[in-house]
Amino acid sequence: MKVNQQTAPAREAIAPRTPRGEQRRAGLLEAARDVFLEQGYEGASVEEIVRRVGGSKASLYSYFGSKEGLFWEVLDRLSDEFMAELGVPEQADEHIEATLTLVGMRFLGIFLDPGRCRLFRTMIAESSRFPELAQSFFERGSLRVYQALGTYLQLQHRAGRLDCPSHDTMATQFLELVKGTPHFRVLLSLPPFPPGFDPAAHVAGAVRLFLHGCARAAKP
Repeated sequence: MKVNQQTAPAREAIAPRTPRGEQRRAGLLEAARDVFLEQGYEGASVEEIVRRVGGSKASLYSYFGSKEGLFWEVLDRLSDEFMAELGVPEQADEHIEATLTLVGMRFLGIFLDPGRCRLFRTMIAESSRFPELAQSFFERGSLRVYQALGTYLQLQHRAGRLDCPSHDTMATQFLELVKGTPHFRVLLSLPPFPPGFDPAAHVAGAVRLFLHGCARAAKP
């Protein structure tokens, strides 16, 4: 089966929007999220999703059109939740270090979340068979975050508080400093940090390196 974004219009709900219908739709999305995480995209079955919440396949198809449409909806919901949790400022503030620290801690927490790590493993496993699905996953997830932080850095650059003309690239570099090894370790089912290591210290180090680099302090 070919997966592509041309199916987006088909994701519009066909069933009438009623309170009961919205409740059933939300239940199907929650069940679908769990099944996709547990079994992957290819292994997940519509039958199993419906079994967990009751009802019929016809109901599912009336809401989402297809298994593919259902998966798009799951991705959209996860992406929106991700951006809301991250809370990147939309204006240039005067507390850059504190803001980057807060964003960094939230970003790290999201990427170390067990459920989201299962989703990453699912996408890695499916990416060679469904490259367009993987592309959409990247665009709706990480890329949105990089762009949001890039916009914040661009505003700080224009305000004269930071020197970062390549704001999108620098946003990616900062977030990778934060995510890097801890996320990779969790994807391998290892603890993100050595025993006793403070995640806040990790994020603080990433912020310090991003803002000040490895330059020596000027001697008095």
